[in-house]
Amino acid sequence: MAIGEILLGSFLASLFEVLFDKLASLHLGSAQQEGISIALLKEWKGMLESINAMLADAEDKQLEGNRLVKLWLDDVGDLAYDMEDLLDEFAIKTAQVKMEVESSTSKGQMKWKFSCFGRNKSSKWNPNPSSLMSKTSVQEINGRLEAIINRKARLGLGENVANRSNYINKRDPTSSLLEPRFVGREREEMEILELLIREVKNYDATLSIVPIVGMGGVGKTALAQQLYNNAKVNSYFEKRAWVCVSDVFDVFDITKTILRSITGLSSEGDLNELQVKLKDSLSGKKFLVVLDDIWNEKYEKWTALLKPFEVGAKGSKIIITTRNLNVASITRASPYPLRELSCDNCVSLLAFHALGVTNFESHPAFKIIGKKIAEKCKGLPLAAKMLGGVLRTKSNPNEWEDTLNNKIWDLPTTEHDEVLPVLKLSYVHLPSYLKRCFAYCAVFPKDYEIERDELVLLWIAEGLLDGKKANENILKLGRKHFDELVSRSFLQQSSIDTSKYSMHDLLNDLAKSILGGTCFSSGGSQVASNEHDVSSFEKTRYASFIPSRYVTSKCLKPYQGMKALRSLILVRDGSSRGSFSISNKVLHDLLTNLKYLRVFSLCRCDIIEVPNCAGDLKHLRYLNFSYTRIEMLPESIGDLCKLQALILRGCQKLPKLPQGITKLVSLQFLDIRDTESLKEMPLGIGNLKNLIILSKFVVGLEKGSHLKELKNFPHLEGELFILELQKVEKVIDAVDANFLQKLGLTNLSLHWGEHLGDLHNHGRKAQVLDSLRPHTNLENLTILNYPSAIFPSWLDCTSYSKIVSLCLWDCPNVMSLSMIGQLPSLKELSLKGLHAIRTIGSEFYGGKRPFSSLTTLKFEEMLAWKDWSPYAGHPKEEVSFSCLKHLVVRCCPSLVGTLPCQLDRLTKLEIQSCPHMKNSTNDVYLPSLHELFVEDCNKEILRSLINLTSLTILTIKNLAELVCFDHGFMSHLIKLKELHIGRCDQLKYLWQDGNEMLNLTCLQELTIVSCHQFTSFVAGEIEIELPCNLEKMKLSYCTSLEKLTSKMYTLSYLSIECCPKLIRPTISSYDPNSNNPMSQLQSSCIGKCDSLSFCPSAKGRLATLKTFCIENCEGVESLEEITIESLKNMGIYNCENLRSLPQFLHRLSLLTELGISDCQVEDFPPLPLTLSKLTLQRCPNIKSITNITSCNNLTSLDISECRALEIIDSLPLPISLSCVYLLDCPKIKSLPKWRHLTSLRFIFIMRCQNIQCLPEGGLPPNLQSFYCECENMKQPVREWGLPLLTSLTSLSIDGRSMGGEGGEVRFPWEEEDEEDAWSLLFPSSLTSLEISHMRNMERLSDGLRKHLSSLQRLEIFHCPKLRDLPKDGLPPFLQVLWIKGCEILKDRCSKHTGDYWPLIQDIPRIYIDFHRIQ
Repeated sequence: MAIGEILLGSFLASLFEVLFDKLASLHLGSAQQEGISIALLKEWKGMLESINAMLADAEDKQLEGNRLVKLWLDDVGDLAYDMEDLLDEFAIKTAQVKMEVESSTSKGQMKWKFSCFGRNKSSKWNPNPSSLMSKTSVQEINGRLEAIINRKARLGLGENVANRSNYINKRDPTSSLLEPRFVGREREEMEILELLIREVKNYDATLSIVPIVGMGGVGKTALAQQLYNNAKVNSYFEKRAWVCVSDVFDVFDITKTILRSITGLSSEGDLNELQVKLKDSLSGKKFLVVLDDIWNEKYEKWTALLKPFEVGAKGSKIIITTRNLNVASITRASPYPLRELSCDNCVSLLAFHALGVTNFESHPAFKIIGKKIAEKCKGLPLAAKMLGGVLRTKSNPNEWEDTLNNKIWDLPTTEHDEVLPVLKLSYVHLPSYLKRCFAYCAVFPKDYEIERDELVLLWIAEGLLDGKKANENILKLGRKHFDELVSRSFLQQSSIDTSKYSMHDLLNDLAKSILGGTCFSSGGSQVASNEHDVSSFEKTRYASFIPSRYVTSKCLKPYQGMKALRSLILVRDGSSRGSFSISNKVLHDLLTNLKYLRVFSLCRCDIIEVPNCAGDLKHLRYLNFSYTRIEMLPESIGDLCKLQALILRGCQKLPKLPQGITKLVSLQFLDIRDTESLKEMPLGIGNLKNLIILSKFVVGLEKGSHLKELKNFPHLEGELFILELQKVEKVIDAVDANFLQKLGLTNLSLHWGEHLGDLHNHGRKAQVLDSLRPHTNLENLTILNYPSAIFPSWLDCTSYSKIVSLCLWDCPNVMSLSMIGQLPSLKELSLKGLHAIRTIGSEFYGGKRPFSSLTTLKFEEMLAWKDWSPYAGHPKEEVSFSCLKHLVVRCCPSLVGTLPCQLDRLTKLEIQSCPHMKNSTNDVYLPSLHELFVEDCNKEILRSLINLTSLTILTIKNLAELVCFDHGFMSHLIKLKELHIGRCDQLKYLWQDGNEMLNLTCLQELTIVSCHQFTSFVAGEIEIELPCNLEKMKLSYCTSLEKLTSKMYTLSYLSIECCPKLIRPTISSYDPNSNNPMSQLQSSCIGKCDSLSFCPSAKGRLATLKTFCIENCEGVESLEEITIESLKNMGIYNCENLRSLPQFLHRLSLLTELGISDCQVEDFPPLPLTLSKLTLQRCPNIKSITNITSCNNLTSLDISECRALEIIDSLPLPISLSCVYLLDCPKIKSLPKWRHLTSLRFIFIMRCQNIQCLPEGGLPPNLQSFYCECENMKQPVREWGLPLLTSLTSLSIDGRSMGGEGGEVRFPWEEEDEEDAWSLLFPSSLTSLEISHMRNMERLSDGLRKHLSSLQRLEIFHCPKLRDLPKDGLPPFLQVLWIKGCEILKDRCSKHTGDYWPLIQDIPRIYIDFHRIQ
């Protein structure tokens, strides 16, 4: 029995609740007045209640295998959806009629009446009345209801008779015994073990709770078993007990089990007697109790259980395992979250349970398929164990393939008996209000990550939340539901982007199984469900599509048949990047078929317009065009009377909103964040009185766009960015906006225009800001370009206790900052462009203990700021920035003195362009500092920074007068890992002597850039050894550097660039008995070292070097001394005096890549046989390449602008070759035979003017891409043998390289049968075709659509006479059409006006010349 069938009844029950609400919400009094049959509505409600009462019994009978009951449940679900759609249709039309009537009444016209089945025909202003609710539809619903009721008797269904405990499939009880295989939890076991046996100082509590929280099957119980049986645990605790609690939290049974475990005896009696005995047994003893699999959320039951445990010895512990974070929260203990296992550990578990081994090394036939199956487990050890058990009896890899291709839920019941109840139990325990919210998530593909509010808005649109019943804000209610699903482990936070969440694959499968045929997904890597066939599409309600880069009508064909579809979401899966394209015509055809759509999301699509038909989607509640390229929205959007959410985030090209949007009285969420071009609001936006989210408001000068429009939005929440505040002409407008009463606003940005001139009244601006006082719930405040001299008094108010972030930017006239330090929750403070501020001191701090929560403080571009006083009041009361971790002082040219002294917790410090910050009598102790960045300052600033014992990264740029580092400064850098120095013009050396490096034992990376006086690492001629762990060194533009130290034992990467005086890297001559000075070097790059005449004799010295690159070294004439046998990659670039390559090149037995460009090399030595990639560019003297035939590993050959190079046609190329690129090689007259090159996939030949024909024998048989532009090619295209290339997908045809065929009037030319021309010339496998430079071609032959039906990209360049496309049309799956330099055809393909536009409008992406028109 599929899990979805088992749980369908639970899902339908929650759907029925929605139906009851909708029936109740009909205004029966008004309905009766207008002639609506209330009797019918009451009859429907009665029948629905009867059906609802049978759902539980129907679920029970399903478990007995009754397929007729399953069909009955399917019909019930289908009816419920259709009934809800019908009631919505009625509500929509009723609302429309009401608006029309009210509009007509206001004009003095007479109100008319309507019935359930039609308007009053006597209405003068409605000559063609239409029914509000089709009589046929009502009768059909009524008939289906009666039929379902009648079938219940034949099925033997009863009301309220089911015993749910029979089919919940409780989880099997657990024991304390260990799992046979436990892997991958070493860190978690160690951390929890520390919690169990650690003695906490100053902790008086006797008992501690350790909750382990995670989703079902993640291994909580196995970890608890491991801990319970740990030897240290056994010796630490005197008494231990294990109880499997599961979903029934019975205090009596749990107490009885613990007492039996502690005493070893069975006990009888009531709860009081048992708890007294347990208390006596535990008194004064240190104990450990494990309560496994707890579901209880009732505090009173928990406290009742704990009563006997308070008498134990200090250090006693209770471990609980649970899936629900709320369960852990009632214990008041910090939960320990358990995440999924790594894939490698799942592989090990699978191998153990399938084959009895710890890995697949001894079973190579199963290794690859085994890893794929383990990946399917997505880190759940229970799933790995279950699948291992399934595979234990399967000895053939093909049988393993079958298992891989099945969903876990599709396996026979006996094979998933473990996973099924575990995850099903989680669903059964969900409250009814969460069941549909969870199941709706089935619409998303696996691994899809979504933001919380995005999902909540989708739930709202689908009617899954009822804020009215809960009597609270619907957005807050949705967030509560979301957080509850997170706490119950149904959703988990992304490890990459913490603002997003995803669902485990098995839970995604569970949700899809619950929705069954009502949910559909396809596209990308997502495989369409087998449950769907064409006939079932009309019952699909929720669908997603994972688009490839281009979306055609064929891709969306299944969706056009989904007449009852409610949600359609086009999403990019995790493997897809960038945007996708769809034509306006295809989008129009799709939307016109989806009458009942409530949710439509088209994120990250590069459409530039929205079809006008979008306004016909009367049921639409949610419309998302975020991160598209749309330039306008149609006015028809204003007809979406039910629209609740309009998401336009990231629409950078949208200049304005349609005026019709002001009619959307149901609109609650308008997200216009990141809309840089949006410069105005529609007039009358204040009509949208139900708005909860309005992320941006642009003040205008016209009536209807004034700031006072905001007064109509009392329910605003979250973020609001107000721009163009300089346009506020009346202070009363700011008063009327009434920000003080907008309790839900948490993020507020106030922005004045940058160019104010002298015409603006700064006093009025101050009054405006003063009147914009927000509510004290504010958490983030930003003020930009404020022109006045004082901030408002409310900013001084300590009542803003929730503010965590404050940004005051570009307020050049503000002269003081007061009381900011007294904001108790402030964590981030950024002050930028406050040019009139001269002093930061006691007024800024506002009193004692300022900035008690501040973690980030930034001062930037404060030109007049001179003094930073560390005293809050009394001269001896220095401010303690007790929480500050990140401090930035940037571009404050007048600032003198030093930093505050008490920065004990600072971890990152940035000081830039503060030339007058020097040493003072105060030292700044920075014991926690990890990163220090100093730029454009005086060297004395380093003297004041003391005790940098935690510093790991030091970056210094343009430090005036720095000659070398002070010994005292460097001696404390015992943890320094990275040292970066740049543009220090006076720097000559780093240290006075080598002893200063002894403390730099952790230094791994050293970079010195643009230090033109730098000559050596230490003063004098001392030969030093670099720090013992230095791995990476980069020296650039050190124009005085003449030599390096010869002792670089640990260096693995060395880059030297633009060091013109460096004669040679100093590597001592080879002595087998001496230490190897560069024994670890793996990568070296040398560039623009003009004095470097040759490279080091490195025989035996660079045994680990794998990558060597030398470029722009004019002095290098020879590379003969390089004998580095370990080399894998070598690059030689722009060494214009280099005449020869090493003759021993062929001896580099590991070399795989060789690149040479812009060199005067004449002789080319034999190549190493291991070479896989050879690149030669702009080497004008190379005439030949020897022994290339012997390079049996060569896959890529790239030769360009080698004007003396000749390739003899008899020279065979290696059979391994897969890519050949020839460009601008005029001496090449013929090409080698390549018919035998079965691996060759890509050939590009351009501007090789002496090539007249292709090699004898034809092109390689497996060629996939071919580009040929040789102006003297005499061989006709029909002789190229292209039709034989069944793998060819990409082809470029140049009219100048076709042996005369490019001059025909029609292409392709065929005298007898025009339609056969394409098939005679090209293979049907082509997906991309470029046709160019056919000067006389006037039309393309017919047959392109038929013979190149797989073509996806067609490019037509520089065909000036071309006017006609094929009469039978273009290929059906064409995704890109690019027409360039074809003036006649260009006009005929013009958007909307060209006569070819109807032919091409389905194509997702169209370019004309360099402009994209679709």
